[in-house]
Amino acid sequence: MSKPDKRTIRPPAGAGRYAGDDARRPRHGIARALVWLVVGALFAVGAVAGLQTLQQRVLQARYNAPTGRAFIRVAEAPQWMPVSLAQEILRDITPPSPSLADPKLAQNVYDRAMANPWVRRVQQILIRPSAKGPGGVVDVFLEFRRPLARIHTEATYIYVDAEGYHVPMGQVPMYVIALQDQNGKFTRQVCYMSRGEIPRDWTPAARKIHYINIDGVAALAPPPGKRWPGDDLLAGLRLVQLVGTRPYYAQISLVDVRNHACRITKNEPELRMYAQVGQGKATDIRFGRFPAPGGGDYIISPQRKMSYLDDYVADHQGWLAGRHSYLDLRFDELHVSLN
Repeated sequence: MSKPDKRTIRPPAGAGRYAGDDARRPRHGIARALVWLVVGALFAVGAVAGLQTLQQRVLQARYNAPTGRAFIRVAEAPQWMPVSLAQEILRDITPPSPSLADPKLAQNVYDRAMANPWVRRVQQILIRPSAKGPGGVVDVFLEFRRPLARIHTEATYIYVDAEGYHVPMGQVPMYVIALQDQNGKFTRQVCYMSRGEIPRDWTPAARKIHYINIDGVAALAPPPGKRWPGDDLLAGLRLVQLVGTRPYYAQISLVDVRNHACRITKNEPELRMYAQVGQGKATDIRFGRFPAPGGGDYIISPQRKMSYLDDYVADHQGWLAGRHSYLDLRFDELHVSLN
């Protein structure tokens, strides 16, 4: 009996679904389905997490976007400026309905600030969007014009800064209070535009701010915010600044520029000051003129002229006004009147 060829052996009929390689197919299909189910579940979870992360990023981007209302602030107002004046300047430089979404916001603030008669220069504009919500703050750093003197005109007094720019009279600081700590040491000063602004408890400590009058300016007054033309005013303001740091500054009541550049006569001083306290006797201080720009002429220097006054005040117990009729500073030594 011959042995059968193994290559011809076939599985029994009907055994194809259970025997041989085909018998493993049901278990393999279930495992594959389970794997795909797990992968699908992970994918779904990842998709949801991804959508949530994407949503958070979008919301965060919208949250931090530079939109919303812009709150304008004037940074670092000087001590000489009354709070009420700073508030008026702030209202003036703030555009209607300011928004961080406005691409011209900074330019608008700049233009409005430069149009204000109190603003000398815009130093910086910083836009700070809020980290907690829409909107933000616009900090405006300004350099201001400080009133230095007042010019007597036929109708009124007009206040100017050190460069001769006209500042609005109704907003000029008029009163000052020097604040002290418990040891009597000066801490800071607070200024006010009018006596009505001063708290009642502080009223006795307030004093009126002293502004030297400048008389004899030839040119007509410009509008507020504009520069007063003329070298005579600039010479008078230069003289005011010279005495402004002296302890006897408050005794100087007037700077007279009528004879500037000898436009009236060559026999009188070009510039003179008057020292007077209240209704007391006035002292005529004959200053003369400033040296020509670039030098080239012999004249007593302004510093030496001021040293004459310093020594005179030291010899007269702090008094400059009322002791003599005149003091002439134009010579190699101080000339003093006999009375």
